[in-house]
Amino acid sequence: MTPSAALTTCHSLPRNPAGRDFVVGDIHGHFELVEDVMRQVAFDPQRDRMIAVGDLVDRGPNSHDVLAWLKQPWFFSVRGNHEQMILDHHVGTGEEARHRKNGGAWFHDSDQAVRRAIALRLGALPFALEVETAAGKVGVVHAEPPLLPGQHHWDDVVLNLSGGQGGDVQQLAQRQALYSRLRIQQRDVVPVQGVRSVYVGHTSVPEPMQLGNVVYLDTGCSWADGKLSAIELSSGMIITAEYEQLQSSW
Repeated sequence: MTPSAALTTCHSLPRNPAGRDFVVGDIHGHFELVEDVMRQVAFDPQRDRMIAVGDLVDRGPNSHDVLAWLKQPWFFSVRGNHEQMILDHHVGTGEEARHRKNGGAWFHDSDQAVRRAIALRLGALPFALEVETAAGKVGVVHAEPPLLPGQHHWDDVVLNLSGGQGGDVQQLAQRQALYSRLRIQQRDVVPVQGVRSVYVGHTSVPEPMQLGNVVYLDTGCSWADGKLSAIELSSGMIITAEYEQLQSSW
C-alpha cells in the first residue's frame, strides 16, 4: 500500500432521523445479494441508508457494478483490502498475479478507461466511517479498528489513520484497518470506547459475531457455503441473503 493511494481517512454520516441505517458485510461483487437484502426489508432509497464494510469487489459476478452502486446517494462504504489492491495496481505498486488469484481478473481484463474510472472512485473511499444514531455513534472499518497497544478509544482510531501520530503510525494504522485479524485471533473482548459499536468484515465467520463491541459481519458470500449478512442499526435485526433464497424467487 502506498501513501499516494491513501488520501482519505474517516468520514462522518449525520443521524438519519427519517429512515433506517443498515450495515452490510463484505459484498465481493455479489450486488444481487444486496438487492435481495433490500427486498427483504422493503428498503426505501428516499429514507434509508446502506453502509458497507468494504471489499465491494472481486470473486463475485457483478464487480463491474461497483461504480453504479457508489453513485447512489444512499450507499456508503469504507475501503477494504480488495479495493486497495486495485489502488496499488493503479499507482504501479500492485501485484497483478496476486490480485488475479484473489478474484481480481475482472478488473485486469477490463479496458484501460474502465480500470481508471474504477480506481479513481475507489480512491475516494475512506478507511473508516462514523455514523451518528439515536443510540450513539457507531464506527465502521474493514478489518479491525487500528489501535496501538494501550489505546482503546475511537478517537485514537481516527487520530492514527489521519497521521496525527506521525506518518509511520498512519501507514501501520491503514494497513491494520485493511488487513489485520489480530483482534479476532486473540478473541479480544476489550471494547472500543467512544462508540456504541464498531462494524467490521474481512474475516469470514459462519454467523455475525461480536467481540466486546466489535461486530463481525463477513459471512463469506463469495464462498459456496456462505451468505451475505446485514444488520439494521436501530433494532439489531440480522438479515441474510443466500443463493437458495434467490433461486426460490425465480
